[in-house]
Amino acid sequence: MKKVHLFVNLLAVLVIAAQLTACLGDESPYNAGFYFSKPSNVRTNVYANTTTDSLLMECFGKWHITSDTPSSSWCTLDLMNGVGNSIYYFGVHFGQNDTNQSRLAQFTIYDTEHPTEAYASWQYLQYATRGDGSFGSAALVKGITSNDGWSVAINYDDKNRPVKLSVKGPDNNASYTMDYNESAGTVAVNTGNGSLTGSMDNGYQTEQLIGVGDTIGYVPQYYTNGIQISPTFAFNYVVSSVQRTQAYAYRLGGQSLEPDSLHNADSLVYYNRWKLDAKPKTIERYKLEYGQMDNRYQSVDVNQLLLGMDKCDPLQLVALFRYCRSTSIVTRATSTDGNIVVTTGLNDDKSVRRMVVADGLKGTEVTYDFTY
Repeated sequence: MKKVHLFVNLLAVLVIAAQLTACLGDESPYNAGFYFSKPSNVRTNVYANTTTDSLLMECFGKWHITSDTPSSSWCTLDLMNGVGNSIYYFGVHFGQNDTNQSRLAQFTIYDTEHPTEAYASWQYLQYATRGDGSFGSAALVKGITSNDGWSVAINYDDKNRPVKLSVKGPDNNASYTMDYNESAGTVAVNTGNGSLTGSMDNGYQTEQLIGVGDTIGYVPQYYTNGIQISPTFAFNYVVSSVQRTQAYAYRLGGQSLEPDSLHNADSLVYYNRWKLDAKPKTIERYKLEYGQMDNRYQSVDVNQLLLGMDKCDPLQLVALFRYCRSTSIVTRATSTDGNIVVTTGLNDDKSVRRMVVADGLKGTEVTYDFTY
C-alpha cells in the first residue's frame, strides 16, 4: 500500500507548496515538491508598464515548468527547469502591455519524476493601464503650452515614467526630477529645494512623499465620529511645505479605485493657505460633470488643468498619484460663484490635442495645447 505524507498545506486553488515522501514496497523513499516564497499568492497583478518581477522557491526534486496559456510570450521566466534539493531565485519579465486590455499568463511547475503528485500553478495578470492610470498605449505628453503664459515640459524613461518635469509661468518656475529605485522599492522626487522620498509599488506609484519640511500625498478623510472614510468614497491629496498648503478633496461616493476600473470624482474642493503672510485662505467647491472622452489615452491627467496652472499641482498633472485621475475628462465644473466649461479636441489616437477652459466667474478663457 502506498503511503503519502503531506508536510506543507496545499492551497485549494494553487498547490503552491508540497513536500511528499512515498514508500512503494522495496522502492526507495523520495522527496518531491516545491516551496514558494515568491510569489506568495496564486495570482500576481502587475501594471501595463511593469517589466520585471522575481520568483523564489525551494525544490525537492528535479523539476520543469510549462506555460499554460496561449499567446503569453509577453511573460517569460529566466529558468524553466532545474534539479532538486536546491533553492532557486530568478527573474520574471513582462513586455509592456499596449493592447488596452488586461491579459493573463499561467505557469505550472511539475516534479519531473512525479508529475501527477507534485505540481503547482500560478498566474500573472497584467493590467491594461500603467501605474499612472493611463492606458499602456497612451501617448506621452512632452509639452503643454497655454495662452496665459504657462509652459510644461516632461521627459520619460523607457518604462513611460516621468523622470523630469519643468513648469514655467508668469510668476513661477518649478523643476522636478524623479528617481525610481526598484530594488529598494522607493521613489525620490527632487524639487530643486530638496528631495522627497516614498515607498512605491510595482506600478511605480507612491502614497506619500516626505522631505524636510515637505509632505505630498494622500490624506484620509474622517466622519464626525472619528472613523476613517474609505478612499473609495472620499480622500484628500495634500501638498504641504513650510510656506504653503494646498489640498484637493475628492468625493467619489463609493466607486472602485482598482486598476482598470472606471471612476470619476463627482466633486472637488480646492483649498490653499499661505503660512508666512497675511493672504486669506482660498476654498473653492465644485460639482463635476463628465463627457464621453476618456482621460486615459494620454500620459498626463488633463483634468488637473481645470482651475488653471497656478492652482495645478505638477505631480498630479503627471499622475504620480493615480487615484486623483478620473477616467473621464471633465466638461463642466459648477460652483455657487460660477461655472467652468471645458471643451476638448482630440488627436486621431484619442489623446488630447487642445483643451479650452472657460471660467464664467473670472471671465477668462485659457487654451492649452499639447505636444507629443
